[in-house]
Formats: sequence, C-alpha cells, structure tokens
Amino acid sequence: MRLVLALAVAIAACGGEAARSSPTASSASQATSSAIPSIDVSDMMGAFPPTTYFVVRPGNVTALALLNHATKYTIPIAAGDAQVATATQAGRVYVLDQTREGARLRWFEIASGAEVRSQLIPGTSVVATGSGHGTLAFDSSNGEVFALLRQGSTMAIEEFEGFTLSPVKRRLGELRCGERVLASAGRVVLACLGKGGLVVDGGAGAGKFNARTPLVAIAMSANGTVIAGSADSRLFKLAPAAVELETIDTLRDERIRLMSDGLAAQADCCFVVGALDRVANPKITVFWGGFTLIRFPESSAPSGGLLVQPPFAYYTVGKEARHIDLQQGFAEVMAGFSEGVLPGAVADR
Repeated sequence: MRLVLALAVAIAACGGEAARSSPTASSASQATSSAIPSIDVSDMMGAFPPTTYFVVRPGNVTALALLNHATKYTIPIAAGDAQVATATQAGRVYVLDQTREGARLRWFEIASGAEVRSQLIPGTSVVATGSGHGTLAFDSSNGEVFALLRQGSTMAIEEFEGFTLSPVKRRLGELRCGERVLASAGRVVLACLGKGGLVVDGGAGAGKFNARTPLVAIAMSANGTVIAGSADSRLFKLAPAAVELETIDTLRDERIRLMSDGLAAQADCCFVVGALDRVANPKITVFWGGFTLIRFPESSAPSGGLLVQPPFAYYTVGKEARHIDLQQGFAEVMAGFSEGVLPGAVADR
C-alpha cells in the first residue's frame, strides 16, 4: 500500500495547481468547520473506496481522508468530551458536545464539513466514554439519532429526528446506570458495563439481560445483533428476537485478553475483536463464529476502541490515528498530532 500511495501522490503532484482543490462551499445556514485544502489524490486505482475517519482532539473533530491521509476539515467543539456518529447513506456526521447551557447536538455534511442543523438540550450533559463514541448512535433503519444524556442525578436516552434534530421522545428515562448506547434495526440498547446489564428497547426480544460479570466492550450489527465482551474475555451474543444471552468462551479458552471497547460490527454476519497480546506488530486471525481477531501489541495498545469500515479497522494509539487492513494485516499511521487523539466515527464517503 505504501508503494501505491507514493505513486498516487507523485501523480497528483505532477498535475501542479490543477490537482489542488478545496471542499465545495455549502448552502447550509452555518459552516463553522474550517476546511483545509488538500491534494486531490485519485481513488488509488480503484483499490479502496473513499473513506473519512473522524478523530476527536482537544478543541475539534478532525476529518481524515483514507486515500491520501490528508485532513479534509476540522469541526470545532466546546471544551470537554465529544461524541461522534455517522449516517453514511445520508452523508451526515453527528457531533455531540458540551456547552455551558447544555449538551449540543449538530450534524455536518461529510463531504464538506458544513454545519446544517444544531439542537441544544438545556440542562443536560454529555456522558463521557473515554473515547469519541459510545453514547451517540444513529439507526439507519428509521433515520433517528439517540443520545445518552445526564440530567441531575439520573440519565436518559433521548431520541431525535435525524434531519431536523427535533426531539422525538425519551426512550429510556430515570436511569441510574449506563455507559453505552447502541441503535440499529429499530432496537435501542443501553449497556451498564460495570453491572453487566443490557436493556433492549423496541423490536422483538426487548427486555433486560444480565451477563453477571462486568463488561468492557459492546457492538451492534445492522440487523440488530448485539455482541458484548467481559473483562475475563467471555463474549455474549444477543441475536434479534432472542430471549437470553448466548455465551461464547472462545477468547477465554485461548487466553486472549479483550481490550476495552474492542468490539466492532462488520456487516450483519461478522464482528471484529481487538485484543492485547505479546506481539511485536498487529496480527490478524479469523476464528469460529465469523469473528476477525486483531492482536495488538501490549506496548502500544489502542485507546478508545475500534471502528470498522471494510476493508480496514480504524483506531488510535496515543497521538496517532491508524488503520489496519483486515485481510492482509498491514497497519499504517494515517496522521500524527501534538496531543492525544481518540476514534470518533468512520464513513465510506
């Protein structure tokens, strides 16, 4: 891939100023993000689809292009924690951040970074995750956005219309615990990681489920299948309409240590698992049940979990944004920063 990238950059450079472009101006009412001109590299000879990787930094969300690793634009955020989610087919990236008046939900055009809609939720605060994702989710089946917000001593999952950001309803309220929210196929899932509890709202199989052990990771596929992982590396699967959790002991039997937020969906059939191991470089293996395992070096453990947009998984290590090819196992640094960075979201645009 390094050779292909080098050739693509060289070809673009030979085109002089004609190869340089800036994001197209938007007709949106606001455009607070700052666009950064970049070299317009081609589609890498068709090898990879255009993809944008959003990482969260102090003061902004940075949009990185897969094809040339350039910064497409930045989205300013208020101080504190921010959460990111994407609606790829609609071409939107959602950002939830904290202002003095309350939590603020906005969406921007993925192509240009232009702000289109903004909604303030007074008196609420963002639930921090230690990452750039986890308490903001988009359900492509109904076009709705879900945010886990704190208000006083309790929390609630609030539902918003995906385009206008108008409040729809409160899905779950008066919550005493909750660290992650997921949404897909008309199902909304709340995870109380420390208690090992899952609450499913909507669709067949709604109810409460208990893994009876603290959880460290959870992911949800497009068809509504949920996979959660515990600190002792057991996996718990909740299929659509299932009435109980299925326990999978493959990782624990192999003494593989699941990393925090180390689960990500890869289509309806499969999930990617991130683990820490005594390896010099990341290694890819496939094991029973449609799981792709990435073994990361303990000495350079990812922070903030995994994101997947085939054929790559995206993650961060310290001050670097990285990705790894899920077929060949080739890992690469996309960008380095002067401060710590966390994974937010990814989109094939």
